[in-house]
Amino acid sequence: MRIPDWGERPEEIVQPGVQLNLTPLVDVVFALLIIYMVSSAAMIEQGRSESATGQVDLALPAGSTEAGSKKSTEVVVQIDADGALYRGGEATDMRSLEKALIEKISRDPEMQVRVEADRKLTYERVMELIARLQSLGLRNVGLATRAEGGEGGAAGVD
Repeated sequence: MRIPDWGERPEEIVQPGVQLNLTPLVDVVFALLIIYMVSSAAMIEQGRSESATGQVDLALPAGSTEAGSKKSTEVVVQIDADGALYRGGEATDMRSLEKALIEKISRDPEMQVRVEADRKLTYERVMELIARLQSLGLRNVGLATRAEGGEGGAAGVD
């Protein structure tokens, strides 16, 4: 007795299966990962710059001036390599300098102070002087520099 053949499946008949193409999904995930890494690195760097101690913000002067604008007075404070202070070319001490500047601030609140420091002086000493000047209420404090050609310039410190 022969068992009935329910039919043989020919090899050429293949039922299509559901295939999930993961390539676009992986591309999107990698793109999101890269965006996350770049943005988190930027946020970390921003956090470092905001929490840095001793950070100095520069307030550089504008390129043009208005006609008829009021010219504020400028006081030159010099400090030599030994740390001695000079105001207007005359030797002074910190207490006398502070007293004179407070008097001038009362007359001209927009007064500018230009600090000329010897290059052999430590950075810390210059920053201490600038901090003392700013504690008096001075907001226009500039650092004098000498260009390669020999001319002087100033960079504002806010």
